[in-house]
Amino acid sequence: MIYLDNAATTKVFKSAVSATEAAMTTDYFNPNATYKSAVTVNNGIEKARSVIAGAVGANTDELIFTSGATESNNWVFNCGIKNHKGNIVITAGEHSSVYEVAMQLKSRGKDVRIAPLKRDGTVDEQALLDLVDDNTALVSVIHVSNETGAVNPVKDIAAAVRKKSPNALIHSDGVQALLKSGLPINGLGVDYYSASAHKIGAPKGIGFLYMRRGLNMSPYIVGGGQEHGLRSGTQNTPYIAAFAAAVQEYAERNNGSVPALRDELCKYFTERGFREIGGGQNSGYILCLCAPKFKAEILQNIVHDKGVIIGKGAACSGSKRGNRVLSAIGVKPDDIERCIRISLFVDTTREDAFAAAKIIADACNR
Repeated sequence: MIYLDNAATTKVFKSAVSATEAAMTTDYFNPNATYKSAVTVNNGIEKARSVIAGAVGANTDELIFTSGATESNNWVFNCGIKNHKGNIVITAGEHSSVYEVAMQLKSRGKDVRIAPLKRDGTVDEQALLDLVDDNTALVSVIHVSNETGAVNPVKDIAAAVRKKSPNALIHSDGVQALLKSGLPINGLGVDYYSASAHKIGAPKGIGFLYMRRGLNMSPYIVGGGQEHGLRSGTQNTPYIAAFAAAVQEYAERNNGSVPALRDELCKYFTERGFREIGGGQNSGYILCLCAPKFKAEILQNIVHDKGVIIGKGAACSGSKRGNRVLSAIGVKPDDIERCIRISLFVDTTREDAFAAAKIIADACNR
């Protein structure tokens, strides 16, 4: 089976599996207990935090482990807004874990403003800035689109927002950018940054929230006061260890070849009647295409039976009709029905990618 839906999730690295097993069978002690074996486990958590912080460009005290970006995003919107009477600005391209929590706040009377997208899938920066004013409490801009791979210039947007509204807090969902953008988090100028580990070869159910040093936020989950009093609940030590192991293996396996492969695949498909959706600056890992003839779901099932797995948009929205993000960049409803998403990872070989591409193209031309 050739797997090309890595934006949905990735195969767990063997090193991450080994780290999980060791934490479950050898270093299984509760890290909050006071005996020496437990202290060793707690030290392991901090070592993992240091490894991850170093890889993403953050200070260790700025990373709080969570169950993933959905929790992190909800935490920011529910507890991270200081000006409770202020407005919230998001983009039309946000992941559902940002968009839906913002809509929930809107239903409670919050002033939520949505910045439109350009045809290339990025946010219209000027339109976003026009929505920001002195009373803006939070601005949230997804770093890399999970639908098209379009990269938003978060650093430039953050600087422009701060110039216009110095008291506004800035958040970015960095799930599809984690270890792929080449930019350190603490160089982006954001206050909050969310990530999930299962996009980089670690298990599902672990991630982090970056909170800029000096910023205080109320806990979203209260209890025993773990994670320095910010996120209660016994730490998920097996998956934290796996997260750190995956970060290290990703760095070892990443030779920078994936973006070039993505561009080669784009050329291959467009020469065969497919149309790229988005364009412009891309993360280099996601390719969104409008397929000729077949609806995406039919094509997905045809190629699955031939040993190829592709996506048809965000996995978390798979049961919903249409596509909010693609609609926002002007893709027509009939074309949305034919959009597929091919997403690569550091373990994707050129041979597998083009073998899959041929199967997909042949299925459309049969």
